Amino acid sequence: MDQTDERRLDELRSMCADERYLEVVLRHCPSIDPIIGRGRFNANIHPCDQMLLHSLRHHRDAGAAFSQYFSIALQQYASARQIMTILFGADAARIDVLDFACGYGRLLRFLGLAMPTSHIWASELQADAVAFVADAFGVQTIASHADPAQFTPGRQFDFIWVASLFSHLPEPLFHAWLAKLVSLLTPRGVLCFSVRDAALLPVGETLPSSGIAYAERSENAELDADIYGTTYADEAFVRRALHAATHDARPLHRLPRALANEQDLYVVAADPQRDLSTLAAFRRGPWGWLDRRSLSDSGQLALQGWAASLDDGAVECVEIDIDGRIHRCATGISRPDVAAAFADARLVDAGWEFRHTLDADTRAVRIAVSACAGHGESALLYVGTVCVG
Repeated sequence: MDQTDERRLDELRSMCADERYLEVVLRHCPSIDPIIGRGRFNANIHPCDQMLLHSLRHHRDAGAAFSQYFSIALQQYASARQIMTILFGADAARIDVLDFACGYGRLLRFLGLAMPTSHIWASELQADAVAFVADAFGVQTIASHADPAQFTPGRQFDFIWVASLFSHLPEPLFHAWLAKLVSLLTPRGVLCFSVRDAALLPVGETLPSSGIAYAERSENAELDADIYGTTYADEAFVRRALHAATHDARPLHRLPRALANEQDLYVVAADPQRDLSTLAAFRRGPWGWLDRRSLSDSGQLALQGWAASLDDGAVECVEIDIDGRIHRCATGISRPDVAAAFADARLVDAGWEFRHTLDADTRAVRIAVSACAGHGESALLYVGTVCVG
C-alpha cells in the first residue's frame, strides 16, 4: 500500500470514529433501536478486511469505500433479519444463529444490536478475523477449517447464514460444505447461503454442462485459490447439490439478487415439511450509487447518480443531506446502462442529477445521499466530503 492509499485509509478510519458519519449509517437501519444503536454501534473495521481494502483500491476515495462497505453491510443485515422474521416470527430474537464464513463481521456489527449476542456464533477460517469479531462485537466464535469434515462446532443452529462463500467454492467443496452445514441445523432450522448466478458470467464465458463454473481468482489473496476463487452456478445445479447432500426433497427457496442486488440467496429448511412460500414477501429494498461529485471554485456542488428498486422499479426520491440540511431530488434521467446491468427495463429512468450553490468561499462540504422508496425503506448511496479540485 503506497502513501496515498495509507492516507485514504487513515481518512476512512477517522470517518469510522466520527459520530456524524455513524449517525448517517444508523439512520438507514430503522429496525435497530436508535438508543441502543448510538450506545453500542461499533464501526471499527479491521485493517486487513479484504472487503474494505477492495473498495478502497477500486474507488480510490475514502468516502466511496466507506459508503460501499456500509451500504452492503446494511443490505446484508436487512436481508438476513427479514428472512429470520418471516420464518421465525416473534421467536426471531431468540433463535441460535451461526454467521458462517463471517469475514471481519460486516453483518455481525448490526446483528448484535438487534438480538442478544448470547444467541450469535461466528465462524471463519482466518484466525485474526475470529479474534476481531469476538472482541469488537461480543459474539461467540468457532474456528473454521479448510476441510468440511474437520469442522465440528459441537452444536446445532436454528439459522445459519453464509454470505459469499458458495460464490467462491470449487464444485467438490460446494457439495461438501452444503452437506456439512445442512447437518448442523436444528429440526426447525434453516440455512441461507448466497450464490453468484450463471447470468452474471463475464461476457464471452459460458456455463459448463455441470451447471457450475469455477475460476481460481478472487479479491482475497490470503486464501488458497484451490479452495477459494470465483464461482457461478445455476439453480438446477444448486437443487441437485442439495438433493445429493440430503437424499430427500428438502424445501429450497431461491431469492434472486437478494444479496446486495447481485447474488441470489437460497434458503433451505431442515424440516422436509416446512413451507417456505412466505418468503415471497421478501423485499430487496432500494439500491443505487453516486457516480459523480464535484465542487467548483465558485461553490457549485454537482452530484449525479442512479437509484432504483428491484422490487418496485422507480424510487420515491433521492435525499441529499448537505451539512445537515435535507434536499430532495427526483429520478427520471435515462440510464440504459443500469437497466441492462440488472436486466430490468423498469430501471431505464433511474438516473438523477442535483446541483446546489454554496458560498463562494466553500472549499469542502460534507454530504450524505440516500435512495428513498416505499415501505419506509432507504439505502445509503454515499456519505463523505466533497472538496474543491
